[in-house]
Amino acid sequence: MKVLIFMTQFIRLNGAERLGVELAEALNKRGIRADIVSLYSEAIPRASEAKEELLRRGIPSVFFLGLPVHPSPFRLIPAAVALRRLVRKGGHDIVETSQISPTVIALWTTLWGPTRHIAGLHHVYSRKLHNSLYQRFWRWSTKVNRRTQFYAISDYARRAWLGYSRTSAGRTRRIYNAIPDECFTVVPDRSGVRDEFGIPRDGRIALYVGRLAAYKGIDTALDALLPVLDAHHLYLLYVGPPDYSVADTKQMMETVQRRIAETNLAKRVLFVGSRDDVPRLMAASDILVHPARTEGFGLVLVEAMAASLPLVASNVEGIPEVLEGTDSIMVPPDDPEALRQAVLRTLYRSPEETNMAVEKGRRRAEDFRQKNRIEAMLRLFQNTINN
Repeated sequence: MKVLIFMTQFIRLNGAERLGVELAEALNKRGIRADIVSLYSEAIPRASEAKEELLRRGIPSVFFLGLPVHPSPFRLIPAAVALRRLVRKGGHDIVETSQISPTVIALWTTLWGPTRHIAGLHHVYSRKLHNSLYQRFWRWSTKVNRRTQFYAISDYARRAWLGYSRTSAGRTRRIYNAIPDECFTVVPDRSGVRDEFGIPRDGRIALYVGRLAAYKGIDTALDALLPVLDAHHLYLLYVGPPDYSVADTKQMMETVQRRIAETNLAKRVLFVGSRDDVPRLMAASDILVHPARTEGFGLVLVEAMAASLPLVASNVEGIPEVLEGTDSIMVPPDDPEALRQAVLRTLYRSPEETNMAVEKGRRRAEDFRQKNRIEAMLRLFQNTINN
């Protein structure tokens, strides 16, 4: 079996991109050749360096289709032709995608011929929110290529997809996301992390991890915690890059920055950008705050549980499924008061209550080990080839 993991880019490994690279690494370690192809050009800044890093990590071949960032729909046709040439030359049996543009291209590339297509669904889709002309073309393409199989990252995301796409239920299964094993073994470095960010050794850290986007509830976290930062010796640490491609994010970030300036609490609210040591930061923090307005899964929730970090999250979409069986408190989205009370309640649990919550969280995190996802993906690959 030969697999081609097709993603938009691998310069910055966000959730779906990181899972794609980890899948390719794991397959190659098992003797199954898995190459990677980017939608974009190698001329994009840092693309060549990212390619060399993937080769060092054991990926046999790394390709580029050569499109610019945010290509027009008219560029997708030559991209599909280029991808068809690539899979024919490489003899790939499977093309795996996890984003809309690669999925559309792969749907048409694999319409005829021996190569099969598997598409990951990493978001919760609805016709109310995702109904642009391009998204309607995507839905129509899934009906044209009926051989494509799908996997959703939660049961909630799967149900939403079936209603959104109106494809047959037999074409979509649920395969949970996974986290690296290092999340379970990270050693706490509370003093080192506090020294790095200029936080007193006895300061508490409320951590947010993820893209800074409007739908992630960045502003809700700020509204909830600003009034209590001083009184409870709290520091709010935002980890992740701004994503201005998401609607309303620019305005939200401007409002957030203005709120911080007005309260003179800039020293207690820190934006540290992208980090490659998230498990270390989690193990050194006191609570994870995840007030998302929409969330099909929430990888950071599992990472926090594995790192023994208590958390508070919104009770939306796939989050209750991920936190099932834990003592994590969930609150409605866009409710700063409920979020504030949940954070304080979690911070002031007794040692016995905290230990019990942490243990339940770690047990739940075991369900999302990387080996479980790889085994499920392999079964999907094999079934797709055989049918």
